[in-house]
Amino acid sequence: MQRKDYYLLGILLLVTLVIFYPVFSARYLYTDEAVQLWSYRPGSGFYMFINQGRWITELLFAGLFGAIKTIDEVTYIRLFSLFGWMICLPVWYSIIKRLVAKEPAYQYLPFFTCLYLVTSLPFGISIQWGSCLELFLANTSALVSGAVLYHGIRFTENKFRISPMYAIAGITIGILSLFTYQCAIGCFLIPFLLHFISRHTTEKDKVMVAGVVSYFVVYLVYFPLYKGSLLINHIPPFSRANLYIDPLKKLPFFFTHPLERSFWFNAIVFEYSKTARALYKIMLIGWMVFSFIRFGKDYLKAIKHIIVVLAVFMLSYLPLLIIEEDFASNRTMLALDICVWLVCIEMILHFIKKVLLLRIAGIAVACTLVVTACYNLRYQFLKPVTDEFAAIKEYMQHHYHPGIKTMYVITTPVDAFIKKYPIHMNMDEYGVPSTAFDWQLEYLPRQLVFEMTGNRQTAEQLTIKHWPDKDSFSHSGESITDSVLLIDLPAIINQGNTPH
Repeated sequence: MQRKDYYLLGILLLVTLVIFYPVFSARYLYTDEAVQLWSYRPGSGFYMFINQGRWITELLFAGLFGAIKTIDEVTYIRLFSLFGWMICLPVWYSIIKRLVAKEPAYQYLPFFTCLYLVTSLPFGISIQWGSCLELFLANTSALVSGAVLYHGIRFTENKFRISPMYAIAGITIGILSLFTYQCAIGCFLIPFLLHFISRHTTEKDKVMVAGVVSYFVVYLVYFPLYKGSLLINHIPPFSRANLYIDPLKKLPFFFTHPLERSFWFNAIVFEYSKTARALYKIMLIGWMVFSFIRFGKDYLKAIKHIIVVLAVFMLSYLPLLIIEEDFASNRTMLALDICVWLVCIEMILHFIKKVLLLRIAGIAVACTLVVTACYNLRYQFLKPVTDEFAAIKEYMQHHYHPGIKTMYVITTPVDAFIKKYPIHMNMDEYGVPSTAFDWQLEYLPRQLVFEMTGNRQTAEQLTIKHWPDKDSFSHSGESITDSVLLIDLPAIINQGNTPH
């Protein structure tokens, strides 16, 4: 790498800190963080990820959450993810830089791809939500795995082979990625996709075939290891991770949910917005049209280009296409997001040659990405969840007393934030109250009582019941006595606030 590259890396690291510095001082507990903070006690035997085949993640969570006790200390977990990503950024930059080094027109592609990475929704989620702290490790190891195998490909006499040393190293690193977070393994395909879409690379088809074959080999080695680890440790498998092959269901799901949202880049929009959906269709069809223009009268080459790229998009999201669950959360989409980004940016670089126009477009894109990322973190996520947590904590401090033995909790409606703030709801990651999920309501009150009293046993002995709304509670016949604390979360969160 040249001196310019180190300057660009410095800018990327600085931008990352500018975007995420509010995480240093924000105090909140978001959904699964409450479960993990309370349950990961040394010797408890608690686990969340082993039965999902994520052994490395289990070790990370047991060690990190087991080392802290308070809500304020969860900040350290989030910062662990932030600095983990900052360590990994030079890896991403150098890998992409090496892949495009021979093409002068792509000299800033590594910078803008890494800029998109740090401003993307999966990147932000992995920092602001401690329950996704493993994403930096899983996605980076998947990228490294693919890069190692890519650079191990050798061509002799019109045939290709992969160096055994590179193959063993690449497959091993890929398996480590799968044992961390399966949805990240799609980053393995990024080097092969870049080779295929780049202007002057050769042997495109053979390299892509080698990449796809290697990709499936990683899966084939991992799967028996995953199943065997469950059998040896007598752990039942996670039902949501069971194989489910149904192309007629999964293909429409892919094109109408994850791929659609990847074309919105880092903007959070209402998922069923007609304008947003129309924009996705225009961009997807527009890319196909430009592919035909690019290859001129060689229509078969254009068709092959489109089919291969779409196939890589699907393969990058394969873990979610072979299980029954249909939940295209942003945290699962980093590989697909980067693949879509690279294809779009490369197409733009192919058609735009004027340096001045590229500079203007580059500055505009960079500013848009950074401003959007700052807005997403501060207003789409931190503002509502910190307000929510502060209101609940204040209520508990004013109303809890040692005589309280039972808590009745009214669940927050899932749309409470979008009624109160000018934001959009996006999966379970943005615009959704932490207290809208039943499993969280068992743990947040206990954690607050523990921190107020300093006595974990007192918090453990609490009886906590919850209802979906106030009417359900009113018809339950439960009575409120001096030993019962009613926690009406919707009323607490909205107290003193008027809807926007």
